[in-house]
Amino acid sequence: MNKSELITRIKLDLGLISIATPFEDINSVISEILDSITTPVFSIYQPVKEDQIFDLNDLRRLDKTTDMEKYLLPDFGDRTLLYVFDLNYDTSVLGGLGYYGGGMPLMQGNLISQTMLSNAGASLMNTLIPKITFEFEPPKTIKIYNAYSASKVVFSFGFEHDKTLASIPETARESYLTLGKLDVKENLYSIMKNYTELNTAIGNIDLKLDSWQSAADERRSLIESWDNSYHIDMKPVYYI
Repeated sequence: MNKSELITRIKLDLGLISIATPFEDINSVISEILDSITTPVFSIYQPVKEDQIFDLNDLRRLDKTTDMEKYLLPDFGDRTLLYVFDLNYDTSVLGGLGYYGGGMPLMQGNLISQTMLSNAGASLMNTLIPKITFEFEPPKTIKIYNAYSASKVVFSFGFEHDKTLASIPETARESYLTLGKLDVKENLYSIMKNYTELNTAIGNIDLKLDSWQSAADERRSLIESWDNSYHIDMKPVYYI
């Protein structure tokens, strides 16, 4: 999603595209509102999902008991980690075990038989190797249970979107725009309500800000609806 185009869309929808405002640079003001308010909140409901493989031996271990190991996750730079959605063994290390590794069936003989054996092997491995369970403690600590079989594991992370908004898919544009417009109206209203009219070269312009008064309530209702239904599949379930 293009941030510049989004700011233009917000200005068009709010009637700010061709009038002077009390702000020296209205684009920068809108951008700051999106960066500090809209993007962090939107990311809670639709974060950037990304899988990464780590060797637990390379992470800093903070604690260890008979069934649990506590680790400090690495620094992700300027990216904000919000969630750990899942944690699994790195199945690529089982590739040499053929169908007993639960991977792709061996491409020889009867393919159907090999597929059946592969599925049986996967079920056997799932029975013999207990599921890794975990508890994520923000911002970067994780407790891992049952990590007995391998040191390499696959983390399924959820990150906050960056300020460019490039990581937000086009299918989520309207949802982000809805929240962004409400954030802009709510935050600009406290200042612009003091200017019922603006003097311009073509005369006085009535800003008509009455509709902006309800922005805070509308935003609250939107967040409540998202809490109940929006992208509910993105909410993590921790196994402990």
